[in-house]
Amino acid sequence: MRNVAEYNAPGVAPAGREHKILPITGLIESVKQHGVVAFEDVSKDPAIRFVYEHILRHLGTRSIMYVGIRVGDEMRAAFALSTVHETRRWRDSDVALARAVADQTGIAIRQAGLYQRAEATSTREALINRLSHAIRASLNLPDVSRTATHELGRALRASRVYIRPYDPEAGGLVEYEYLAPGSQSMYGSVVSYDNPIGQYLINTPRTIVVHDAANYDAGTPEFNARLRDFSTRNGALSKILCPLVVQGRFRGTLCIHQIDRVRHWAKDEVALVEAVAAQLATGIAQAELFEMVERAKRTWEVTFDAMSDGIFIFGNDRRLLRVNRAGAEMESVAPRELPGRRCCDILRAGRGEGCIIERASAEGRSITLEYTPERLGVPLLVTAEPIRDASGQIGTVCTVRDLTELRQVEAVARERQSLLENVLESAREIICAVDPECRIMWSNSAATAMNGYAKDEMIGHNFLELIEEGDREMALDSFRRVLAGEPQTTEVRIVTRSGNLRHVLTDTTPLVIDGRTTGVLSITRDITEQKQERERAAQADKLRALGQLASGVAHDFNNALAAILGRAQLLRRSTRDTEVARNLDIIQTAAEDAAATVRRIRSFAHQSPGEEFTLLEVGALLRDAVEITRTRWENDARARGLSYDVQLDDGGCGLHARGNASELREVFVNLVVNAIDAMPEGGHLSVKCRGRGGRVQILFTDTGAGMTDEVRARIFEPFYTTKGMHGTGLGLFVSYGIVERHLGHISVASAPGRGATFTIDLPAVEPAAAVPSDAGPGHAHGKPSGALSVLVVDDEEAVRGTLAEMIESLGHTTLTADCGDAALALLEGASFDLVFTDLSMPGMDGLEVAREVHRRRPGLPVVIVTGYGKDALRSHGAGDTADTVIGKPFDFGQVEEVLARYKKR
Repeated sequence: MRNVAEYNAPGVAPAGREHKILPITGLIESVKQHGVVAFEDVSKDPAIRFVYEHILRHLGTRSIMYVGIRVGDEMRAAFALSTVHETRRWRDSDVALARAVADQTGIAIRQAGLYQRAEATSTREALINRLSHAIRASLNLPDVSRTATHELGRALRASRVYIRPYDPEAGGLVEYEYLAPGSQSMYGSVVSYDNPIGQYLINTPRTIVVHDAANYDAGTPEFNARLRDFSTRNGALSKILCPLVVQGRFRGTLCIHQIDRVRHWAKDEVALVEAVAAQLATGIAQAELFEMVERAKRTWEVTFDAMSDGIFIFGNDRRLLRVNRAGAEMESVAPRELPGRRCCDILRAGRGEGCIIERASAEGRSITLEYTPERLGVPLLVTAEPIRDASGQIGTVCTVRDLTELRQVEAVARERQSLLENVLESAREIICAVDPECRIMWSNSAATAMNGYAKDEMIGHNFLELIEEGDREMALDSFRRVLAGEPQTTEVRIVTRSGNLRHVLTDTTPLVIDGRTTGVLSITRDITEQKQERERAAQADKLRALGQLASGVAHDFNNALAAILGRAQLLRRSTRDTEVARNLDIIQTAAEDAAATVRRIRSFAHQSPGEEFTLLEVGALLRDAVEITRTRWENDARARGLSYDVQLDDGGCGLHARGNASELREVFVNLVVNAIDAMPEGGHLSVKCRGRGGRVQILFTDTGAGMTDEVRARIFEPFYTTKGMHGTGLGLFVSYGIVERHLGHISVASAPGRGATFTIDLPAVEPAAAVPSDAGPGHAHGKPSGALSVLVVDDEEAVRGTLAEMIESLGHTTLTADCGDAALALLEGASFDLVFTDLSMPGMDGLEVAREVHRRRPGLPVVIVTGYGKDALRSHGAGDTADTVIGKPFDFGQVEEVLARYKKR
């Protein structure tokens, strides 16, 4: 309870201003109800006992009357009339007078309130006007905030007014503080919003009005405790905390403190604070907008001047309004010297082309030109674009780019591109770029040379179309792996435009641009010849091993056949029995047939060419082969209702080679017959002969069923045939050996359904360079006229004895030795006219025996007898060691001829 006004009679002490009495609700309600409540003796009236004990007794009060003062329907205060010297009986006239004074007082209070509200409204409006003027006068946020706090502080006569901005990271820093004289500053203090008060302001946000901070109880217990604690620390007895909300976002708090007294904030005062906060929020929004515009302007100006292209802005009068630094440098002047000039004085294109600014303005559209002004001498790219707003065209902006460096870079790029293209085009490998959809994007000329397709026929097409169908799945899988980032090396077959198959080895790697795979780069090499060469080498190794096996078998057979044939001939010469002679003839014929078989097996050994090779015209041999087989492919075929077209193209150039005519003719006949057999329904066979790089190439191309890779890989193996019971599997095997023996090679290219082409490659020889065949050491020295003394050396007793008896039956004498050492021992103790020695013997072989005989007895002829054939000495590199060579099995005719050659005259 507060005493706002007091009258005291002389000698009466004042009652005092403040009285803390809580349980007087009943008294107040009674005054409100009756208007007047009077007590004659307060010490004895129980209705006022509590007030008497706590206040009236101490003041010496004897009687008291309370009269309510009403302002409208609300009792705003009360008169208290009391006596202290004696009790008083209150008359009706006293009560009536008191009521009348109270009514008049209520009217006066009401009028005073109306006046105060009008004055407060005027003050508030004046303050708001001043703030609005300050906001319009300055868009600077610190100035606006400082004006608001100081004007508000003076208007409210507050102790302290400040703004506490909201920063989620740093809290709220006290800024723009107003202080009344004698008040303590809080400037620079940091007050966190991470508490109940701060969260209430952020989340609600509504004004917090605190009349008495020490006794505040309008919030939650935690809220109240925090507010009281904070007020104690900053000394605020009363306060107003008004949130600042800018465009719906909490930005801080406007704080008003009263530190000199407890203050009951009037509604008008709270309304004033909220009005100032609203104006301040508007000022903050405008200041921030202005700052953003200013910052954008500064950014634009810096960017405008930093651009490397020249920027010219013209008005509708075609005069320059603004230019950046790059544009001014093109004119060799400062930017401030150009505004005001006409466009034609700055950017004229040249004779007859007119002004680009005038054209863009007249046509109302963007125009781009590239030209070289005479006065600048540099190429420019100029773009003029009309500027429009809602009212229409307001000017023209012109962008000018100096193309000098670009043209120089383009020239260097073209030079480098030309160099790269020349390098790529000169490469023998196929270099190709393929997009992720398998389409060919680029390829060098090597691709055309290999597959026969022009570049424009390949670009845009799927690369799988060039690959043999059986290899496409493998190629596509490899392609996908490369797109996933795994480089690959793949061997595939491609189909040329002419239908031929080529084997290629392709290295592929991903094409990566800016970290993204845009395709695949492939480098492809034609390995067809290499693959064929490897296949020929492998075939040669295989056949060489088989030949060595065949040679060893032939040697053993020949030793056995030498004894059989020799003994049969000895018996045949001595018998007179017809039946025995007939049986011996059968044995001799069988032995000779076996010897022919052994010679055929031995031919598989692929010996080096011998002196029996002669100059041959290849075309003539081909014509012979065609004629020899004519009955097969013409007469027999016609009888079976078939038709074969066999065409021979020998080039008409008379190509020659050195070789054995019979053997080569056999090869050619074999290939023609095989081609006819491969076309059971008829077809076409082309035989071509051509010269290429010092070689003779013969091609046999048929239109038959072709062959698989498996068949093609084994076609030259012995005993391998595709003809079933009708084939021996030796024809191509023998042909391969004959061609190899002629220092040539044979290969085949084929695919199922595409026929086959057999190619024979032989060394070409000019007719003038041909070497005539050497008769060798086989000329007879005349008829024998006397007996010879002959030494026979062989580790096989059956062969040694047979040969000795054959020589003796011809009238000569012999001594025999079973090894080289025994032969040399006999040579020391006897005189001989001729030595027969086996080639292959344990210990000292026949060649060593021959050399030692020649060293000890110069001029003594030595005859080598071998089961490896007459060519065996050439393979040993000892063709001059022996005087004569005869092969096993030998017969009387051969032995007799040798003896006759060396018989004494």
